Amino acid sequence: MKKKQAVLAVIYAAVLVIIDQVIKYLVTSKMKLGEYHKVIGDILGLEYIRNTGSAWGILSDHPILLAIFSIFVLLLIVFAYKNLCCSDRYKPVRIMLITILGGAVGNMIDRFRLKYVVDYIYFKLIDFPVFNFADICVTLTVFLLLFLFIFKYSNNDFDVLIGEKTVNENGDYERRKHSD
Repeated sequence: MKKKQAVLAVIYAAVLVIIDQVIKYLVTSKMKLGEYHKVIGDILGLEYIRNTGSAWGILSDHPILLAIFSIFVLLLIVFAYKNLCCSDRYKPVRIMLITILGGAVGNMIDRFRLKYVVDYIYFKLIDFPVFNFADICVTLTVFLLLFLFIFKYSNNDFDVLIGEKTVNENGDYERRKHSD
């Protein structure tokens, strides 16, 4: 079951990355840099920009630090995913972790290939910074994950996520045995 679950996770993440990269290709091939198109009046539009940083341009002057941070986050996601058992209890968390991973990889591809991230969704109504599909995968899913850990899961579940505990066949929490 774990192998099948891992294969499905890789396929799901790959589909998200492909969607992200196809949309970015369409934006860069059909729009000029800085070009804007209204989608819903003065509420929402498409604007092609290049973001050399992370969210809101943070770390735009430190691409190496941003790359290291991105790789670190990806490793944390893989670590957390591996700690979750195959029980249905953690299925939403596993899906969310892979969604975050897919979005992060989509933006990392841009950073390594282009030295910037292609952003194109502009929520003009509130003058929100321009973002993309991968950003939605990461940001929305992080909020949903936080919501789940605040309202659904317990401290024991968080301990499973970080590798301190496991869940046995009966659904009971056990301290993980660490090999010294």
